[in-house]
Amino acid sequence: MRAPVQQPRRWAVAAALVLAIPAAARPAAAEHVIATADGAVNVGYTQTTRSTFQADPMAEPGDIPKSSIGGFFTELRPGISFQSGAPRLLWTLGYQLSGNFIFGDERSTSYSNQANGALAAQLSKYTLLTLNGAIAQGGTSFLLGQRPAETGQPELRAAGNPNVVSATLAEALSWEVGKRLALRHSLAGALSTPQDDLGQYNGSLTGTLGLDRLFRRDNAGLEVRSIISWLRPQQEGASPYASLTNSVLVRWNHDFSWKWNGLATAGIEQVYTDTGSKPLGLLPSGSAVLRYSVGNTLGALELSHGSATNLQVGAVTLSDRITVRGVYTLSAEKLRALSFSAGFLHNQPLGEASALVAGSGDAIQGDAGFTTQVMKSVLVTARYTLAYQYGQGGGLGATLAHIALVGVTARYSNASKAERPRPLRGNRVDGSDGKPFPTGPAGEASRR
Repeated sequence: MRAPVQQPRRWAVAAALVLAIPAAARPAAAEHVIATADGAVNVGYTQTTRSTFQADPMAEPGDIPKSSIGGFFTELRPGISFQSGAPRLLWTLGYQLSGNFIFGDERSTSYSNQANGALAAQLSKYTLLTLNGAIAQGGTSFLLGQRPAETGQPELRAAGNPNVVSATLAEALSWEVGKRLALRHSLAGALSTPQDDLGQYNGSLTGTLGLDRLFRRDNAGLEVRSIISWLRPQQEGASPYASLTNSVLVRWNHDFSWKWNGLATAGIEQVYTDTGSKPLGLLPSGSAVLRYSVGNTLGALELSHGSATNLQVGAVTLSDRITVRGVYTLSAEKLRALSFSAGFLHNQPLGEASALVAGSGDAIQGDAGFTTQVMKSVLVTARYTLAYQYGQGGGLGATLAHIALVGVTARYSNASKAERPRPLRGNRVDGSDGKPFPTGPAGEASRR
């Protein structure tokens, strides 16, 4: 269920302006700014069912918490985005507002905001720098519905549907040192905090450094990673604490064929939690991803094992996750596509850190989406999301959330040509799934 009435936050617009400053700082040789405005009207149904416990058998009906909350809703979602740059520079900036009214036993109106920005720069023929930032305000149901269906992840969410403010900022640099050697670096920060108490935040900072040896169909290398987190557990009376995770991983990326690609990592990590328990010993960590890409079909199967930081519940746990995702394009001309993701997550406490028990438990996730163009600038969309979590510690009961909607999106752009795709290296060794900067005197191919 959506949260009670909240006025749109001025900081969201301010954040969008701040993100625009780096892009506006390079007017020389800049391309025409492409502005795109869109507006969506959605109707749907949302329901959250949760386990409840009533200690007083003589309680009045009005004092007993409801086990199921939800109803039909309408949503208005206007948005605007900008894109521009220079031959070796591309930036994008976007903002979206969502206004929602739920019809049900507890009628409510809510507002949510989301702003994001990205910049990609080809510093040299073999060096690519990317910057990404996003900030969002709204209920966790809003955050679930905003992401594309193929990007869903199983996760344990905060109890109920609290309004939160979340922010991410990430930087990544890839440098092909030579024909057979590549260096990777990234730095990412994340923050999540209750909207009505910004001081009660959970945050993390992640740094990664990797070195890869490049071959015709294989990349093999070493990666070191460090994560520091500042967390506040959900349990009443629990104290804030810090956590530090250091890991060393070996990586192997292999192109099995022009259709199939796989990536595997394996290594060890050490997790220290400042909760009064002793530092934990070394833990095994690893992941595997199998990707399939041919014509109009994309798919992936992902598995991972190791420690995980959950900013919503303020916990570090030992996590096992399996996810399958895919996109099938029925018609590229009509922008008609089916997308989906599904996954399972199992979390268990780490060692003697009793303050982390609230982050334990299991989660099941499912997302499905459909998009088609009915007119030149009009899209029809349908979306369904399921999120179920159970077996949690800290006295938290099971929660099942459904979100289903259909809608129409109209779009206007001043572009005389299609927007430039955002450059990226891609996942395959041969780079065939990447999106490099345009070739030519002003923007050479980024691959040797």
